[in-house]
Amino acid sequence: MSQQQPVSIDEKIIIQSRLISLNSKYATKINGSKLSSVSFDFNGIASKNRETLFHTIAIQSAEITASYYNVDATNNTINISETGVGAAVNVVIPVGNYDAATYAAAFILAANAILANNATLSFNATTGKFALMSDVVGITLTINVAETTAQSIIGIDPTSTIDVVFPKAALATSFPQLANFLGITKIKINSNALAGDNYDSASLNTTTLVDTISTTATSFGLTIFNSLGRESSLKSKKIDEIDLQLLDQNNQFINFNNINWSLTIVLNTHRRQHFTNDSGVIINDKVVAIQNAREKPQGIEDELDDVIFDII
Repeated sequence: MSQQQPVSIDEKIIIQSRLISLNSKYATKINGSKLSSVSFDFNGIASKNRETLFHTIAIQSAEITASYYNVDATNNTINISETGVGAAVNVVIPVGNYDAATYAAAFILAANAILANNATLSFNATTGKFALMSDVVGITLTINVAETTAQSIIGIDPTSTIDVVFPKAALATSFPQLANFLGITKIKINSNALAGDNYDSASLNTTTLVDTISTTATSFGLTIFNSLGRESSLKSKKIDEIDLQLLDQNNQFINFNNINWSLTIVLNTHRRQHFTNDSGVIINDKVVAIQNAREKPQGIEDELDDVIFDII
């Protein structure tokens, strides 16, 4: 049997890129019509093997509707007490998108339907603050902070535990802080399956944060995001299911009101690949294993040379 010339093999690191197109319409909806906690049950997007070194990921593009409200069920309650009146009442603002003028009108309508005495909420465009007063001189209004969820909107420090009192006066008294109708300004995209080493000041530690998207659309418009070229390394080498959580800047789940969104992910797999020196042919793992076996005794080496020659 003639001796075949050994095959010389080079090892190089290559990057295998794949696009993953995701649409919430086809997801398993963990939090229902909010569409901000979903999962996609793929099969073998990234398999774990000895040739895979690591994965990196980037959000290439996203199309996200501004179907969320700046006033929703999480921040639409103002708990108010009146002097000389029994229990406090909850003034509930209907969910929707508001500016200062429409909010003040909604408050007056809701408050005067349940308060013993009418009240007026006004807005000063120069200072950016609301002011509140009872329409009846001598009546003090108190906003009970612990039972109120609309602190940031109306101008109360959300971390405060001190009730805000609007004294018996003929003139309205301003809230301590500016009103805030910005609503959602940032969308944080988190994922357990795609987690890397990104940091978030909310926890001051590494989190499952994948990327962030600044909201640019007006109410009921469309935020279009295009990649900034940034990649994150993944902790996991094997990926089957992709879970996504879309949170706002305060780490609260966004309510998309059952309006679907979509995004495209680029998954880059950094892996070893073997080539023959002479022809540049890609060598698979089986051939590499055979080539490595040449370190065995001479009799076995001769047989392996024939096998490798036949495969190549």
